[in-house]
Amino acid sequence: MKKTLVFIMSAAIFFTACKKDNNEDDQLVEDLQYSLKFTNPIDNYEVALGSKVMLCIEPDDNMSYYDYEKHFYIDNQEVNLSEIDVNNIDNIYYNNYAFEWNVTGLSLGNHTLKVEMVNDGTIEARDEITVNIVNPRWEEIDISTLTGGDDYYINDVFLLNDHTGWIAGYNSNGTKFLLKTTDKGATWQIVNNSLSIEKIAFYNENTGVAIADVGKVYKTFDGGNSYFLVTDPATGASLFYDAYDVAFSQMAGEYQVTSPDINGNNKVFRVSLTDNDIIQYTDVMPNSSQLLYEIKFDAANGLIYGMEEDATDLQYIQLSSNNGLNWQGVAIPAPSDWFGGNNNFQVEGGAISGNKIWLTGGDNSDYLSAFSAVSNDAGNTWNILEVDNKLAFDTTSLFDVAIADNGAYAINSSAKYQPAMYFSDNDGNSWKPLYEVTTPTEDQHINFVAFKGSDFGIATGEGVLYRFISN
Repeated sequence: MKKTLVFIMSAAIFFTACKKDNNEDDQLVEDLQYSLKFTNPIDNYEVALGSKVMLCIEPDDNMSYYDYEKHFYIDNQEVNLSEIDVNNIDNIYYNNYAFEWNVTGLSLGNHTLKVEMVNDGTIEARDEITVNIVNPRWEEIDISTLTGGDDYYINDVFLLNDHTGWIAGYNSNGTKFLLKTTDKGATWQIVNNSLSIEKIAFYNENTGVAIADVGKVYKTFDGGNSYFLVTDPATGASLFYDAYDVAFSQMAGEYQVTSPDINGNNKVFRVSLTDNDIIQYTDVMPNSSQLLYEIKFDAANGLIYGMEEDATDLQYIQLSSNNGLNWQGVAIPAPSDWFGGNNNFQVEGGAISGNKIWLTGGDNSDYLSAFSAVSNDAGNTWNILEVDNKLAFDTTSLFDVAIADNGAYAINSSAKYQPAMYFSDNDGNSWKPLYEVTTPTEDQHINFVAFKGSDFGIATGEGVLYRFISN
């Protein structure tokens, strides 16, 4: 069973002011007693047909909110919206009030959305914005019969080409699963349910490696149906006990592992697929406590990133242009908007495609600040910006990012009415929040986003899986 899911695609930049900038509206505000504004959605948003949006308004602080009638209009036709108890919404701005708006029954194209606050028959405050209703671009896929129920968690996503991919995870009832799709996520099949897989990577449809059993590395030659423990040829014991991530470059017959050595030093290992020998290892940030553990390749180009354990104003990544034979450390400073840095600043998401590199993250002390760092020249220059948030939500840290042909998608793990995914098509200078048709519940979160090419995208995490609809 599959449920249609839609994200709101904003035509306005993420930071656009909420009021229309024209003389007529200015005059309306001047003639009214109090100010009032929409904070979600904002003016000129593209709203997906069928989506469920938490409509937020921010009244004047001088108004006694509950003494006023609230009236909402679509194209001057009044609609009834149910008010939401904001105490049940995480991280909503304290001075906002929320209503549930189901975007159904409207035609595609531009519509006016208006709110008025009325006291004893007199309109005391008003705001009006334009929204553009658009067709769906994402849909929800129900995989609960394969995962053992809705209470599942996805550990990792790997997309091999423009139609094939895998997801690995577990259910709260103890069910373990590795699922595969060959039709861009429309349908999924169980590949393996015996191994508790934490990370996965494939060289082709048959050859792959995985991290499971808390840091051990396994390899497969039948697409994940069976896995074999990677052992030390000399001792027969597991070659790794605390591996972080695995990846394939273009080098045939080998894969790479980020892992600490026996002394706790961060290293990246190149390992032979056939005999389990370590071909080469490279120090990654020697004498540093920074964990650089996520590793990704796009052809010969490699990226390693992770989180900072010590409080500094710099994050480091590692880049390679020769299949991981050599790695070069690159410093990523905190955005200048953060007044010279932030002691809790950390890189949490990374993606590489050719010479394009995208990084996302935020302030891990409160997750109320977000940043993006974008390079279009293999890391030589960067566009590093704080991601401002002008919506009614104050959870903005971006935890993962994926590069698509037309830009990049990032997620912030939000649920229950809050935008869980964002899109940027201008190197991170602005981000557009995207919304779902079926609003995730408190127990559903998007933790991962992955893209392959222009029209194969997967967003998933806790209890929910979405796929991008190619038009």
